[in-house]
Amino acid sequence: MFCSNCGSPVGDQEKFCKMCGTPVSAQAPAQVAQPAPAPAPVAQPAPAAQPVPAPQPAPAVYQQPVQAAPQPAAPALAKEKAGPRRTCFVIGLITCIMLIVINLPAFAIGGTMLIVSPFALMLGASNSDDIFVIGLLVCIGAFLLIDMAIISIVFNSISSKITAKRPASKCRTFRMAAAIMLLVDALITVAPIIGLNYMMSDAEFFYAIYAVVFIMAVVFFVLAIITNSKEKKLASA
Repeated sequence: MFCSNCGSPVGDQEKFCKMCGTPVSAQAPAQVAQPAPAPAPVAQPAPAAQPVPAPQPAPAVYQQPVQAAPQPAAPALAKEKAGPRRTCFVIGLITCIMLIVINLPAFAIGGTMLIVSPFALMLGASNSDDIFVIGLLVCIGAFLLIDMAIISIVFNSISSKITAKRPASKCRTFRMAAAIMLLVDALITVAPIIGLNYMMSDAEFFYAIYAVVFIMAVVFFVLAIITNSKEKKLASA
């Protein structure tokens, strides 16, 4: 400690100051160093509120996609080799064209008779009515035979293509209808052939042409039956 009068150091056990003699008891007690006050705690900011995590959606469960039942493609017959159908179609088409060609002369002769009969009547011919009637019948007959051949071409064309909207069963029906119609057409065509040979005595070659056409019509009819039979077997397999 120190003397309060002169500031000299004074021992703890001494009662007087050695320098100035001032009694130690009269001196003010030394200031006891007070510990520095602890700093006031700094207010810590309140922790920010943690965001509440949004509820996670349940994981999607993978489901095997349901596959639609395969649609039966245009009938399996459409994928098969179309050789028999194509052959049948070609034979029928050729026969129809030959029937149209062989009936055109009869149609032309009938038309000519229709045109000539009025002039024959004007010239006083007694058989002009017969000419008109015969010409009319020939024209109608030849026209019907040509139409039957054209319809056979249409039916034959339809039967040659199998699609989803045109199943094999319908194609078989069209094919058989074309074959029957063509065979009937070929049978009836013998009438104009006989008439042509009656009018043209040296036109026997018409018989040869007719024979070829008739044979082809029969072949087409047989091929239609065989082709339909094969398609039925393939459909049932």
